[in-house]
Amino acid sequence: MMPMKNYTTKVPATRSIEAIQTALVKHGATGMLYEYEPGTGRIAALRFRLPLHEHTVSFALPVNWRQLQRVLQEQKVARWQEEGYVYRVAWRTIHDWVMAQLAFYETAMVEMGQLFLPFAMVNERETLYEKVVARKFLLSDGRQEH
Repeated sequence: MMPMKNYTTKVPATRSIEAIQTALVKHGATGMLYEYEPGTGRIAALRFRLPLHEHTVSFALPVNWRQLQRVLQEQKVARWQEEGYVYRVAWRTIHDWVMAQLAFYETAMVEMGQLFLPFAMVNERETLYEKVVARKFLLSDGRQEH
């Protein structure tokens, strides 16, 4: 199995974070907040606000770098134990994902809210995705009901 994309990145996490912030602001973000892990100084989530229609919606992108560390271990990446390295790879992966989402938005085929909807905050501590999973909401199979 080939290791994941970005596993060789040398781009510092701070540079990926700055590029994400700049791109989100360029695309209308009106606020940015970093939520830190206790005791590590590392960012646990990037929160940002976007105006959608007549509302301002808050979003939180998780930085689950410890889960990524397990993936790198499973993929037998030699540096999987180096926390700074894993954190850097996590941020570069998030960077690429955000940039791809924004490129899709620029096609005018989707609205900004469609791209980030799972990460929309429904309350202070919970995203829409987390709420759906926790409440075991059932989603339709997409067929029209009669």
